[in-house]
Amino acid sequence: MTRPERSACAVLTPPGRGGIAVVRCVGPECERAFRECFRPASRPASLPPAGGLAYGHVLDDDGLPLDEVILCRTPDGAFEVNCHGGPAAVAAVCRRLAALGLAQVDADRLLEIEGAGPIERDARRALRRAGTTLAARVLLDQLAGALAAAAAGIDALLASGRGAEAAAGIDALLAAWQACGRFLAAPPRIVIAGRPNVGKSTLLNRLAGADRAITSAASGTTRDYVEADAAIEGLPVVLVDTAGLGEARDPLERLGVERARREADRAAVVVYLRDATEGTHPDDVAMLRALGDRALAAWNKIDAPGAHPFGGDPKASAPSAALGISALTCAGVEALGRAVLDRLGYRAAAPGEAVPFTGEQAEALARAKQSVEQGRLDAARQALAPLMAG
Repeated sequence: MTRPERSACAVLTPPGRGGIAVVRCVGPECERAFRECFRPASRPASLPPAGGLAYGHVLDDDGLPLDEVILCRTPDGAFEVNCHGGPAAVAAVCRRLAALGLAQVDADRLLEIEGAGPIERDARRALRRAGTTLAARVLLDQLAGALAAAAAGIDALLASGRGAEAAAGIDALLAAWQACGRFLAAPPRIVIAGRPNVGKSTLLNRLAGADRAITSAASGTTRDYVEADAAIEGLPVVLVDTAGLGEARDPLERLGVERARREADRAAVVVYLRDATEGTHPDDVAMLRALGDRALAAWNKIDAPGAHPFGGDPKASAPSAALGISALTCAGVEALGRAVLDRLGYRAAAPGEAVPFTGEQAEALARAKQSVEQGRLDAARQALAPLMAG
């Protein structure tokens, strides 16, 4: 980042109530502002050095405490206020800083003021939404320069006329997008479908690690779809529990079935559950045929009395024919998660690997590849330029 000429502050943490909020402050007026409004608890009283922390209070214009904070001065000279996360405390700190000459902006605008390049801006935006440690690690690698370095290497090959090698490098980045990056840009929707009372809600709760859906031995408990954010082996996903598919008994149930079908149509993968104690129903055959390759069939309740391997289906004689699980005891659920990732085509990025993580980056790479195939190496370099800006 370049040293900003304008002084501004922005809240980096999501809105709403939380334990801690972070307000980042940049620009030439920051040090003067904090000398006026920050009272350190330590003696002698002083602002923290670069890379240091100080505990104290932000004061109002009468010298009275507004909030108890930890003030950090980052190595690049910015200040970050770690204050209480309630909306009132955050608003009070921001108003005080604004009164001292720091323009209050949103987090994206602050990045522009700091002179962040396109990849840094995109990575920091994505990090604010990152739902898992693995997602954050991949994004931090790109923030540290993995993607920009890979793009620069391809650019060097293009500059020296080595188009075939450059094309191979572009293909590697596009493969990383397909296998990993696109799922960070938009977590895939995993729909759990099946006839009533096959254990869909129980499975969602197991995969989500919390009781997000109501479960009952009575069929038809779920009348509408239920969403839950979750992670499968570190990959952020959106799980969707749906109403049981089959003959509806009333208008409300019919609406639930219609919504279940719509959700299945927009899913990346549909985990289709069948009851291992009952076997295959004609509705199952029709639904699995309609879903095609997006369907991942699984037999649930393999722990129940009377359960048969593969639901007693004589044609399903090999383990590859369908997965057997117990959503109640979690038996087989881990294997089901891995099967979902395989069906998605997901691969976890290696530490430090270059991974495009926005649709715009993938489109730039696709344009560069097309230009290389057409022998327009200068145009390919131009397409790659945004990826080298860091």
